[in-house]
Amino acid sequence: MNRDEMVRRFDEIVAEMMRRQGFPKTLRSISRGTTAEMVNILEGVGEISPSGRIEGSIQTDKGHIVFAGVTRNRSDPQVVQSPGEADAAPGVTEYSAVQLLNEVAAAEPPRGLLCAVELTQFSASQKQVLLPLLWTYILRNRNSNKPDDLVAVSAAIRKYIAILPMSRISEVAVLLDSGNRAQLSIELEIEVAKMIYRNFEVHPPVRADQYPELASRLFEMAHAYTNPRVLLRDKYSAAASLSIEALASLRSTLTAQALKLGSTSPHRWFSELISDDLDDLYEHWIAKNSDAAAWLREVRGLDMAPVMTQ
Repeated sequence: MNRDEMVRRFDEIVAEMMRRQGFPKTLRSISRGTTAEMVNILEGVGEISPSGRIEGSIQTDKGHIVFAGVTRNRSDPQVVQSPGEADAAPGVTEYSAVQLLNEVAAAEPPRGLLCAVELTQFSASQKQVLLPLLWTYILRNRNSNKPDDLVAVSAAIRKYIAILPMSRISEVAVLLDSGNRAQLSIELEIEVAKMIYRNFEVHPPVRADQYPELASRLFEMAHAYTNPRVLLRDKYSAAASLSIEALASLRSTLTAQALKLGSTSPHRWFSELISDDLDDLYEHWIAKNSDAAAWLREVRGLDMAPVMTQ
């Protein structure tokens, strides 16, 4: 494969991943606009809150760009979509779902294959085969500090939690167990907390404290990362806010303690970030489960207002 072909296929994969995350436009479609001007990104940083808001700052060859308040479309990680030509991931269409399952089952599947797995739709029966394969891969590579391994394990975690039946979601508590010989890297902890939140954002728990072990692990994570001495370190605020918000999405009785950790932080922006995200969660829950929405208002100490269902 020549360089031009590699660049084209990489662009297609990036565009597809943007579409799957809910972005209404891709970089290519934006560049086709009559007034659009393409820029080269030299460096930058961005953060996606669990509610979907995106904040970021990038340096381009045209100058400095700051973006805020960009949102993603919410989608249900648990929804089963029928495989089809429109759902095929560009650049990995040479792999069928069956072939991917066979490759992941290999002793050392290529790292890039896990990204292909994340973008591929599997049938219900294929998911039952895929789940233990992903779990084995995650456990075998979770302690790696190589950037390529982190990318692959992150993809495996997102896919695993996305297709894991909600009745088994508490199983992922093992990944956040601080008693492991090496604590999960902060990058992977963020992925776990984010996916927990996204599942329960769409599927509010029918009652409180259904997942005590998972809640306990998330509280440990929140307690560690809200420490003012470390909160400003790279990725720490994302891990702290996500763990608190994931706890709230579980309807855990530990939520009140976790919210206190956030509200007493000397960094006002941190408590405001959590408050804004939980406002979004409340609005999303109103249409899903009025009891869950009322519980969220109560645990936050807000004045109770009538909860209207749509």
